[in-house]
Parts: sequence; C-alpha cells; structure tokens
Amino acid sequence: MMIRSIRKAAAAGAAIAAGALLLSACSGGSSGDSGSGSGEPITMWTRDVTATQSQALVDAWNSSHDQKVKLTVVPAANYLQKVGVAAGANDLPCLMASDVVYAPNFVQKGLWNDISDKVDSLSFKDALAPGHLEVSSKDGKTYAVPHTLAISAIFQNDVLLEKAGIDPTAPVKSLAEFDANAQKVAALGSDKVGFLFPSDSAGTLSFTMFPSIWAGGGEALSKDGTKSLLDSDESIATFAAYNKMAKDGSAPTSKTATGATRNDVFAKGNVGYVLASNAVLQGVSDSDSVKIGVQAIPGAEGGSATFLGGDVMGISSSCKDVDGAWDFLKWSLGKEAQGDIYGKLNQLPVRSDIQNSDDPRIQALVDIIKDGRTPYSLRYAETFNDPQGPALKVFRDALFGDDPAAALKAGNQSITDSLNQQ
Repeated sequence: MMIRSIRKAAAAGAAIAAGALLLSACSGGSSGDSGSGSGEPITMWTRDVTATQSQALVDAWNSSHDQKVKLTVVPAANYLQKVGVAAGANDLPCLMASDVVYAPNFVQKGLWNDISDKVDSLSFKDALAPGHLEVSSKDGKTYAVPHTLAISAIFQNDVLLEKAGIDPTAPVKSLAEFDANAQKVAALGSDKVGFLFPSDSAGTLSFTMFPSIWAGGGEALSKDGTKSLLDSDESIATFAAYNKMAKDGSAPTSKTATGATRNDVFAKGNVGYVLASNAVLQGVSDSDSVKIGVQAIPGAEGGSATFLGGDVMGISSSCKDVDGAWDFLKWSLGKEAQGDIYGKLNQLPVRSDIQNSDDPRIQALVDIIKDGRTPYSLRYAETFNDPQGPALKVFRDALFGDDPAAALKAGNQSITDSLNQQ
C-alpha cells in the first residue's frame, strides 16, 4: 500500500522477505506472546515508516492506562522476515501492524485473530478507511483495522498556477484538463515543470495512476487479485493520457526517477503539479515560491478516486490477552487518538468522520477517504513494488512507447502470471 516512493534495493528486499513470511508462517510452536490477561504489557510491532505515529499513540496510552503497551519498531526492510520467524515459533507480538498491501498474506496465513464482532460493534465502522478493511477481510470476517493512512492525490503549487492564469480552487475534471493546465505552467519558463512525473517505480506509478482507472469506472485487478485488467478501455485511456503528457512538454520526466526525491524537487518552487501522498504536507513547507494546494486525482474523462495506502493493525494469533489488545486497538481509532494525537502530528485520521486540523488541505484529503480503494492481491508487492517484477516494464512501455494500448495488451498476461505465481 505502501504506497510511498520505493527504492529499488528496498523493494527487492521486501520481495525476498515476503517469501520468508510465506514459508515461515505456516507452522505452530510454543507458548506464544506475552500478555496473559494479568495486566502484563501488551507487545506491539510496527514498521519504522510509522514510528512517529505509533510511538505517539503508545506514549499517550501508557500515560493514562494501567496496562502498558510495549512498542518495538522494526526497519521496514526487515519486517516481514522478523514476522515470519516469529510466526514459525508462535511467538508473535499481541498487536502487529502490516503494510496494507501485505494484509491479504497475513490473513491467509492466519497471523491475526478474527476481530469481526469487535469491529462490527464500533459505531464509526462505516467511517474507517474502506480499502483497509476490505483487504484485511476474508469470507466476511475482519482481521485488522487501519493504523496509518497514506493516500494519493494531486498536490499543486498555487503560486505557479496563479501565474499561469489557472484558478487553483477549481478542481481538475479530467486528465485532458490536467494536461492543459500543466502545459500552461510549463510555458512560464524553461525552468518550470508542469507536472513532475517519476517513472522508474511501478509501485509509485500504480499508487498514482490506478486512481484514474478507478475514477473512470474501471478496475486495475480482478476482485480476487489473480488477474490483471490493465488492458481494459479505462486503463488504456489512463495510460494514453499520461503518455501524451510525457511527450507534449507538460510532464518532462526522468526515466531513472523513482519518486524518492519528489518532495525535495517540488519544494524548490518550479513544479506546478505532482501526484504523491499526504507525506508532501509533512515534507514540504509553504514559502514565497510554494503554496501547496490539494485535490483528488481525476479519471481520463471525469470522476475522481484515491489509492488508500498506509498500514493496518491486528491482534496476532499468538496473543493471550486479546481483550487487552483490543482495548488499545479500539482506543487508537477513537477521537482522542485520531483527532488530538494525529492532529498534532499533521497526520490524516483513518476515519472520514473526524476533522483533526484547521488546515483545509487536510480536510480536502479526509473528504476523499470515503472514495478510496486498496487493490487486493496476495502478490501485489512482488508484481508492482519489486523493480524486478513485470509491471515496471509494462508501465514504461505504455507510458513512453508509440502505442499505449498495444503495450498494455502485450504485457497484461505477464502481470497476471506474476499475480498467480506460487
């Protein structure tokens, strides 16, 4: 879901670690996790990419509750391997997070407890990030809830848009209009970039381009995540629009850029638009040359959508204190946690019914959570995030070749084959 800029080495390491998880998670073992219902600390693991939010939640909980939570932050590149080893020994922590795109694997391998009844009892269940719940569920049962949220959107520099004669408050209604606006920004000078377009990471591209397919009424993958639908009319229209932008000067692109430096480039004030995650609001500050605006990503001919990335969290199958773990998990979704704590961090709430900031850009992002999607697949990361996976070549052929439709139709089967690889 991750849905952040993915460096090549990290993505390759994640794919290897995913294999370790699948191999190690199938065997049972010994005594299980600490947390016995006796008030002992509840153990919790998260990836380092959510360390700030996770630690803030734990600190606030521990300051006001008798039963404590003991947080372990694990480097993201090592996370799946650590989980796999612990699962093989039946020694998982009570509370265990996952990058949302790996949630289907955690569910399939039985790493989380069924918490359906507990989630169903929440009065705000319908406000929770829908994509997170969908990929954390199976056969009508729910195994995890949202922990942190990263969503894709258009981030724009209102300073440049106004100079180009564009009303920054007017929503972009189609990819053609997006292209036209970007061309106006590029026309301001040779140092100006209409639309920043990193193209050497299929994970980055799927995070920012799948929403246009969804907005057009199409699907990127089949519901069960075993078939690529990237040869559909909606997908072809999306890639054709971005192909045009890459060629007409509105989106000059570096074919070696993964998106890792996207925020730094945007902060310099020479870029009109960038498709990215809400991390832009933490990484880029307004200045004389940059005033950040936000809007949803349109489809080729209209509509809008967003990719819901981030992390989910469940109660592990090793946990002996399910009630204690749920107490924390439920509290982490409440108004204090999602409103006050996440608000102070300028982080998005995982609920669409909470406004935790006076910043209108945060509200704009919260407003599109309800329309968000998270693709389901047991092999999403290996297919899209891994630079050795098939998606990157197919995407680049469609984005920079002479015939996007032919490229997608020619490469679609290779993506399907990867989604089904054992």
